[in-house]
Amino acid sequence: MPNTKVKLGRDNVLLIIVAGIASYLDAALLVSLGVALPIWARSLSLNSWLIGLLSTMLTLSVAAGSFVGGWLSDKFGRVTVFNVDIFFVALGSFIIAFSNSVPFLMVGVVIAGLASGADLPTSLAVISERMDKGAYGRAIASTQIFWTIGILLSQFIGMITASQGMTSATVLFGWIGIVAFLNWCVRVFSKGFRNIEYGLAEAVEQEVSESQVDKGKMKLADLLKNRVFVLPLILLTIFYLFWNIPANTWGSFVNYFLVTVDKQSQLVSTVIALVANVFCLLVNVVYLKISDSKYRYPAMYVGIAVAFVAFVIAGTFSEFWQVFVVSYILYSGSTILCGEALYKIWSQTFYPVEARATMTGFSYGIVRVMTAIFSLATPTLMGYSPKLLLWVLVGCTVIFGASAIIIVQLIKRFKMTSSDLQSDSANLSSR
Repeated sequence: MPNTKVKLGRDNVLLIIVAGIASYLDAALLVSLGVALPIWARSLSLNSWLIGLLSTMLTLSVAAGSFVGGWLSDKFGRVTVFNVDIFFVALGSFIIAFSNSVPFLMVGVVIAGLASGADLPTSLAVISERMDKGAYGRAIASTQIFWTIGILLSQFIGMITASQGMTSATVLFGWIGIVAFLNWCVRVFSKGFRNIEYGLAEAVEQEVSESQVDKGKMKLADLLKNRVFVLPLILLTIFYLFWNIPANTWGSFVNYFLVTVDKQSQLVSTVIALVANVFCLLVNVVYLKISDSKYRYPAMYVGIAVAFVAFVIAGTFSEFWQVFVVSYILYSGSTILCGEALYKIWSQTFYPVEARATMTGFSYGIVRVMTAIFSLATPTLMGYSPKLLLWVLVGCTVIFGASAIIIVQLIKRFKMTSSDLQSDSANLSSR
């Protein structure tokens, strides 16, 4: 952990805002789909397997986009892929917004998911390779604020349009399309933003060249042969997978769960999710202040404990929807302290600059594929036994919590710092 606080300049902040929209869109797509599922179920007469299939297709598309997008951005350039991705997020979102049949919904979901999946690891690489290492925590945690706003705003739109039926889904995804399109315009047509992108990159490249680190291109096959990179890859993938299964479950299905299992109205379900995500945003603001400090890992331990207790209580008293609501709100806050932000910080710290998008996309893709498989059966499992689902999520919490603790201990034991890995990157590239 750095002892001196590195100040983020105006250009750094503007880059984080523009690139952070990728995190906003990723979360907004996931949650908007979740808000729209009970609407589509009623309006289009969808059964539980078709509901699960729509969610699974989004998750699989994001996974495929992550696999391909990370590799493409390392091969053809972050900025080029960065700019193309966002356009197709807009296109896919508009298709979903104006669809009134399952086939068109699926087409839109696939296009938006592929583009969003490709954009997320690319955007993180764009940010991290233009930041001082001492600011990684705040830079990546800042993207989590966009992630939380994506959840929060989607739930808010769902709440105020709850009585509008299919119009609610149109507004949800139409808004995502507008945000993505405007972000694409800034990325492509703003000369000022392009100057920031290249100016910050040149500054970091100069700093790297002065430290005599070789920045040769690195292939995924070579990286996977090196245990210094494989060990973090395995541990981070396990950690993120078992953190992501509960997070994706409630991101995609909390409205469906409250409406179909707990028999609450669409309005009540969106209000509950909105309250949870306001709490989430407040926790995120606090975490932003400690993400580069000695309190990062104590906060992680608190988050793991809260998530575990929340699911145990919810599983024990699953017949009381009020207990689930309180547990869900507490769990939502815990995700900030011990989840996505940590995964992103570790990913951008452990992997060499020239392979970050590839490695992060590879790991992210694996996680999304496995999560998609789980989400396919989630609505049916909810209907069969809500208690069983909640106890499965307790098991996931134990696994991701244990993985996080192991990662921290290995970092301390083997001193797996970013500088060590950059040095190993140079050695590997020169072979």
